[in-house]
Amino acid sequence: MNIRIENTHPTPIVHISGRIDTLTAGELEQQLLPLITESCPSITLNCENVDYISSTGLRVFILADKKTQSFNGITTIAGLNEFLKEVFDVSGLTDLFTFV
Repeated sequence: MNIRIENTHPTPIVHISGRIDTLTAGELEQQLLPLITESCPSITLNCENVDYISSTGLRVFILADKKTQSFNGITTIAGLNEFLKEVFDVSGLTDLFTFV
């Protein structure tokens, strides 16, 4: 997995590529959660180049969403392919996020 952070204000964009799984989710969490603050309450996750996401990866997205909500922000997920969109649908997570 590769992560590139675009520090655009007020909403940073996190570009993620590769697999988000048990081996990589911790790194994503460590880089993602500190970006969400009271002065920067929303975040966009660009998943255009994500090939796979496990339940551990979904957990990181849920944690990010909970943190954005605590600051009255939103988590936007961009560029999901059909397979990943189905993972979110089957997991019952579609209503938590804004998808573009």
